[in-house]
Amino acid sequence: MQVFKAFMKTEKHFLPVICVYFIIFCAIAFLATRFNIDSKDTAFQTTSLNIGIIDEDDSASSKALREYLGSLHTLTDLPFEKEILLDQLFYRNLDYILILPKDFEEQLLTKDSKTLFKTVQIPGIYSSAFIDEQVNAYLKTVKLYLAGGFPLTDSLQHTNEALLDSLNQVNVITPKDNGKKSSALTAIYYFYQFLPYVLLSMILCGLTPILTIFWEKNLTKRMSCSPTSLISRNLQLALGSILFCLSIWLLFILTSRIFYGAEMFSEKGLLCIANSFFVLPLGAAVSLIIGCFSPKGNAISMINNVFSLGMSFLCGIFVPQQMLGEQVLSISKYLPLYWYIKNNNLIAGFTEESFEINTYVKNIEIQFLFCVALFAVALVISKYKSAKHKE
Repeated sequence: MQVFKAFMKTEKHFLPVICVYFIIFCAIAFLATRFNIDSKDTAFQTTSLNIGIIDEDDSASSKALREYLGSLHTLTDLPFEKEILLDQLFYRNLDYILILPKDFEEQLLTKDSKTLFKTVQIPGIYSSAFIDEQVNAYLKTVKLYLAGGFPLTDSLQHTNEALLDSLNQVNVITPKDNGKKSSALTAIYYFYQFLPYVLLSMILCGLTPILTIFWEKNLTKRMSCSPTSLISRNLQLALGSILFCLSIWLLFILTSRIFYGAEMFSEKGLLCIANSFFVLPLGAAVSLIIGCFSPKGNAISMINNVFSLGMSFLCGIFVPQQMLGEQVLSISKYLPLYWYIKNNNLIAGFTEESFEINTYVKNIEIQFLFCVALFAVALVISKYKSAKHKE
């Protein structure tokens, strides 16, 4: 086991860098956890926004919609002049402008509700999507009552009553009831949201330099002269790599158990743990590929930053996937961490999809296939390098 012993001795030289990553991440996770648990804010709070409205129809339907929105937000009547509308949004006097055309009521009785109104809004603002959803929900409810045989006047009245009653009956989670459990689960989600970046960075910083050393041409030739076979050497290197990766992973699992207590071993906590395991073979495969090219000191750090940071931004670790553009998401689907974050969002409920174990397992399988493909690439490269060293 001489190769394995040499591996472990060499690993000691890279422990300070690994410890720095671990301490910084734990400090940030601890502060975030304390903030979540100690916060006295409620988990849900309705917000009144400033809405500009242009009612060209002035019908019973448009007035009913105005009444509904007026009960939730502050409404301002506006003329239909482009410069005024843009100025109001530019100076943030209004959050959203709703335009009801002249045939609004007629269209409501005959066509799909999605084409009934127009809007002027600031791109990328969540409040705009929030108001859009409220307007669409109102119009869809009216259409349901109309389809049920109610006359228009009764449909409008019942819609207002139903939607306002449902809003008043929303259960708000506070620290007095289930707040601590909710905070703990949210903290677990964020811990495992950022964990892949730290795991990859620690594995690449700790494993790649060692594999690079063992792939050095002269050292490879000297080891070829020893009685240790090539298979034995590779198995010992694999054993050292597995123990190194598992040690880091188990250290983070233990840390999360200390931070979040028994909630860490709840159903969602265990799903997060299982999901994080597949970051290990990903880091090992990438380290093996990089090590085959024998990069020097600073080059390893540069590759580590480009790979871990780049994939973290593209896949939704630092920026939520919901905020990424369609083009970015279409690219990130070809990266393994996209499916990791998708699973994490699925567990936390931060997605439109409801949690299903089949979807979770499918995303795990995709991560596993990425790892298999990367290991296959690494084996091809290593075989080529071995043949080249023999020349």
